[in-house]
Amino acid sequence: MSDNSRRYIETLYILDAVAKRVPPDAWDNPTCCTDWTARQVAGHAAWVTRSIGSTTGAFAPPEPQPEAEVAGDDPAATISAAVAATHAALDSQGALQTVSQTPFGEMPVDDFIGTIWVDALTHAWDIADATGLAHGISDELAAAAKASLEPISDMLRGAGRFDDPI
Repeated sequence: MSDNSRRYIETLYILDAVAKRVPPDAWDNPTCCTDWTARQVAGHAAWVTRSIGSTTGAFAPPEPQPEAEVAGDDPAATISAAVAATHAALDSQGALQTVSQTPFGEMPVDDFIGTIWVDALTHAWDIADATGLAHGISDELAAAAKASLEPISDMLRGAGRFDDPI
């Protein structure tokens, strides 16, 4: 297991822990993500998690569909299943060395998760914030996420992406 996979798996389990604590009646709460509910963020996070796991070749990438449909009636179970499948895929022999096409170009899976690990952490915070839960993100991990994003922050801004920092 590499440092990248350790960090990514840690963020997946933070996302999973947050999702498991969301009260069933809070999934339709609005989030800081414009026009998205906690359910939609959960669907997006589960879809992205499965997409990342699919870069190992362990399973096919998920079909695009509306976020709320991905999340389904039990978003916590959807996230847990995505986390488990992706963790298993990343933990298989040679998975991290697999070279795959990613949104950032062709690269080894280990490099890809070293770039994308902040996604699960961000959405864990989004869901926790929308539902009034503690996010469980350590100051050290938050600082690492901030340091990871600062060099590319201008590129991440814009419609359908990240808003101004808060």
